[in-house]
This record gives sequence, structure tokens and C-alpha cells, in this order.
Amino acid sequence: QRLKTESSQSTADLVLGFDQYDLEAAQSVVGWKKVEIEKSAFFENLKPFMKQTKMIPYDWGLLSFVVRKSELGSLPKKLDDFLAAGFQDKIALQDPRTSSPGLQFFLMLVASRGEEAAFEFLKKLNKHIHFYSTSWSMAYGLFTKKQVLTTYSYVTSPVYHLVEEKNSDVIALDLEEGHPMQVEFAGIPESCKNCDLAEKFMQLILSKDGQKIIMEKNYMFPVINGVKEGTVFNSIPSYKIFDNSNIPTQAERERLLKRWSSVRRNEN
Repeated sequence: QRLKTESSQSTADLVLGFDQYDLEAAQSVVGWKKVEIEKSAFFENLKPFMKQTKMIPYDWGLLSFVVRKSELGSLPKKLDDFLAAGFQDKIALQDPRTSSPGLQFFLMLVASRGEEAAFEFLKKLNKHIHFYSTSWSMAYGLFTKKQVLTTYSYVTSPVYHLVEEKNSDVIALDLEEGHPMQVEFAGIPESCKNCDLAEKFMQLILSKDGQKIIMEKNYMFPVINGVKEGTVFNSIPSYKIFDNSNIPTQAERERLLKRWSSVRRNEN
């Protein structure tokens, strides 16, 4: 949003935090420098997101519903299981218009079921939603305060509870539909003033030491090999990845989100 405001007058030397759904908008606002990096060390599942060379991924995560296993008799195995009566008013989701995890869930639903079936499911699921939050942190706060049974978060979220709280009760569900990837990118604007330093910083965050810091402080997966080995992150089970590398255009997302808003207001 700040880049949009400042446009060509931007004072940024480096920008971090775009995900794959922000790239089209970001590249239309300002020009970006091409960054030369060694791609051979990157995880294979990131390669579809690296077709362009100006935005570089620096971490990634998989998303799923997070629960406390002690509160559930049986664990949901697919999304339809959340339509059960026990989840009524017990789910916190993020608004896809303002939250990237919320958008990831919404677009995965449309891509996996088709638009009409996805919206029929949402109409049923809305009856079970305790709250649509504007951000991930707000929804996760409802979960940690035990006001809901589940929220949409990252499969690395249980690691946070294990490391920071010594709590092994929180788990991320492995669902039949699979789990969308959120990839976070960094870029250097063409208008940078300290361009050499920005490139050095980019190389730092892509080094093994830099990746380890990001992994352990941001609780996201590293983008290169040889970082999570020997850490608690290596104990995270494998999850089925839902292929969301085919990015809908910004105009298509806006159309879908407008329809989501109507369904949210019970207009159709």
C-alpha cells in the first residue's frame, strides 16, 4: 500500500512480504531490478513460482486448519467435516479481501471445487463461522483464547506452541484436499538509492544463516536445502500440497471477492 502511495517517489531500497498473489499488483506499481541468484539450492516445489527473476522467494508455508487435539473426539479429514454440528460458531476464518491466509483458503476452494460448488460450500460453512477477521493474528487470537475450536493457519504454527510454550496439544490437520502454499517474496525497486547494500542484504537472507533466522523467528519454511535439518522443523510431517501456482489475474480475483462479499451478506 505504501508503494502505491509513493509510486516512483518510493524511498525503499528493499521490499519484503509480498506473496504470490501480490506480484501482479506490485509489478504494476513500480519497476524492479533483476536480481542474480543461484537457484539450484531452492526447493523444487518453489520452482513454479520462480519463472520471473525480479521477485525472489525468501520463505514459504503451507496452510491448514489448526486444532487442539484434546478438544476433539475425532479429527476432521476433509473440509466437509467442518460442516458438522460440533463446529457451529466454532471456526475463525480470515476475510479474503484483507488477509492473505483468508485469500489462500478461498482461492484453493474455488480452484479445487469449481466456482459454483465452492460458493455452495461457503454458504453452508458461513453458518459455522464465529468470526471473519481482517487479519491472521486476530483469528489466531480467538483460537489461542479458546473462543473457537479451529482457525486457518500454517502447518508450522504447532512448532511455535511446542517451542515457546512446550505445548504439544496444537496440531495442523492433514486434509484430503491438500494445502495451499504461501510463498513470500522480496524485491529491490529500480528507484533504490542503496542498491548494492540491498543486493547484499538479499544475499544474506538467502544464505543458510539468514534462512535459519527467518525460519526460527518467523515460523515459516526456508526456501533452500540444508537449513531445517537437525531442527524441530524437520519433524513436521509431510502434507499434501495443493498446486496453486496458477495465479488468477487481479481482475478475476476482484470478481470472485465481490461475489464472496455478496454471499457473506447473504445476498445470494
